Amino acid sequence: SMSLGADVRTVHPPYVTAGRRALELGSLIVAAAGNNAQRSAGNPGFVGAPANSPYIMAVAAVDSALAIADFSAQALGIEGGNVDIAGPGVDIYSAWPGEQRYNTISGTSMATPHVAGVAALLAESTGLRAQELWDKLLSTSRDIPLPAEDAGAGLAQAPAGAEGQ
Repeated sequence: SMSLGADVRTVHPPYVTAGRRALELGSLIVAAAGNNAQRSAGNPGFVGAPANSPYIMAVAAVDSALAIADFSAQALGIEGGNVDIAGPGVDIYSAWPGEQRYNTISGTSMATPHVAGVAALLAESTGLRAQELWDKLLSTSRDIPLPAEDAGAGLAQAPAGAEGQ
């Protein structure tokens, strides 16, 4: 789970290599698509690095009404510039450093660990890893009324029965 990124449109060869090797070795890298959009002002942004690697799953953010977050980056329409899946990323209650300890924040970095958690639950319940796990995440996502360039396959969904684990 990588909640980091750079606002660069080009795919970086080191991330391509790392993502490909991770998949070959049985791991799936899930990364934040980026927060460089301002959709309310007509700027859809773009998926930045490392999420723009074709071998790293890019995660968009949706709000509680399942609308795309204003800041959530849109797919570029090129190999590696895709949004693959979405997760909740607006007004998420989260751990925070220092005396405050908790805060409510928004970002694709909030959506990414949700998707990584669903991936872990699916891996545990199915035994799937790497590309097969990626494919299962996409095929079991909830269809939401957003274009694929905004939310990919849809909203990541935990497997049935996972709530008691």
